[in-house]
Amino acid sequence: MASAFSTAQLSKYLKYLALPPEYDQFIVNPQSFPKTEEALTTLFRGQITRFPYDNLSVHYSNGDVIDIRPESIYPKFMGSADSPPSRRGGYCLECSIFFYHVLLGLGFSTYTTGVRNRARIDGVPQGEYRGWTHIVNIVQLPTGQQYHVDAAFGGDGPTRPLRLVSGQPMHNLGTQEVQLVYGNIPKQIRPEQKLWIYQYRNGPTKEWNSFYSFAEFEFYQDDFEVMNRYTSWEARDRGNFWIVKFLRGGETDGLPLLDGEGVFEETEAIPIVGKLMYVNGVVKLNMGGKTRVIDSYESDEEKFAGLKKWFGMTFE
Repeated sequence: MASAFSTAQLSKYLKYLALPPEYDQFIVNPQSFPKTEEALTTLFRGQITRFPYDNLSVHYSNGDVIDIRPESIYPKFMGSADSPPSRRGGYCLECSIFFYHVLLGLGFSTYTTGVRNRARIDGVPQGEYRGWTHIVNIVQLPTGQQYHVDAAFGGDGPTRPLRLVSGQPMHNLGTQEVQLVYGNIPKQIRPEQKLWIYQYRNGPTKEWNSFYSFAEFEFYQDDFEVMNRYTSWEARDRGNFWIVKFLRGGETDGLPLLDGEGVFEETEAIPIVGKLMYVNGVVKLNMGGKTRVIDSYESDEEKFAGLKKWFGMTFE
């Protein structure tokens, strides 16, 4: 499978990510991007701090469904050849299909697979796992180690690629930890068919809870086109407007931070220090502790002005 993106498009993407200086050498030759866990983590964090989870197109699309073809997603995110990036993102299928073609273009061994989410009640996932409503990438490095790469699960998404290793907790943001567990979900009849289950807990003494499950089974663009018809309709039917952007250390100017917020140790190439969110007219900020409201809007005119102010988004 070849990437839908050209070398010039990949170079523009890498330049926009503004990765640490040691990665500048790969902008002119994207295919030479290093295939290591450290480099994959840096790339992933660049992705989630530049391209937010954003379902605005679900509600403002001219058609019944969002266009999730990679050749349509790229200009939406990155602009035309002679224009700057829009600072927009997309909903899960858009962001992960986009990142899949980035990974392919950079020479990573990767495939996409479908995900069964659990419904949330008052923000907490519970009950049965539903049908295919989400997407993740699976990346295998030259070492043979495989990674779960989820670039668009909103505020509870992982902030780094997770090794496909069962029961290996990783720090996420604030006190939250995430992990993958290899096991079964309640509705399964054949327990020998194991699934990977993405879990979280909001503190080391808290109980683990499960968000979603997936199998090591390749999905194709045609599969996601089918999913897109349902997920576009479902999101529009619910009427919720969401944007979630992870914040990297050193890029929090203009945010109303409290004492001690935004401070980070320079032990990682791209540290994640918080997340900025928009939910149904309200802008919220979480810097690893409690979420607080920092702005709100009533009209569409105010809303789009606010999205430009806080997220830097441009709309054509």
